Amino acid sequence: MATACVHARSDLEALVDGDLADARARELRAHLVECPSCRAHHAEASSLPHRLAAVGGPAPPSGLVDGVLRRIHRERVGPVRLWGPLVMEIALSLVVLWYLSGFDGLSLLVQREAGDAGALIGWGLGQAALPSPPAGDVFLLLVCGLLMMTTLYHLTLLSRQGPRLS
Repeated sequence: MATACVHARSDLEALVDGDLADARARELRAHLVECPSCRAHHAEASSLPHRLAAVGGPAPPSGLVDGVLRRIHRERVGPVRLWGPLVMEIALSLVVLWYLSGFDGLSLLVQREAGDAGALIGWGLGQAALPSPPAGDVFLLLVCGLLMMTTLYHLTLLSRQGPRLS
């Protein structure tokens, strides 16, 4: 068998599937015109998908779908397990805010943030100047944002957790 035949036969499946570059496909077709042995291999490779489709597969067992659905339903992550970390992070954020500013400071912070949000809305509508946030508020917002990002990361991990096989 010639070297050209070895290379041609290694690319026959890709030619049948249409996965070859145009230049290589032209070279391979030119070789098939000249080589009866490789042409026979190409005919066999071309007919294989049709022969495999004609064979078919065995029918699945009758209880397969019900069994899979039962197992999936049994191993679902419940809402408490999924959203519990978010609730805990929100509670932790409130404790940090309370610790740093007390109840009076917390209510003042909420009022100030509501005022800043209103000013931002006014700025977005073109009715007011952009407010500059105080340094303490930026720190608290940064802490809360980091806690929320941690929660979202944990929720992502929980949502990607696959079923456990025992």
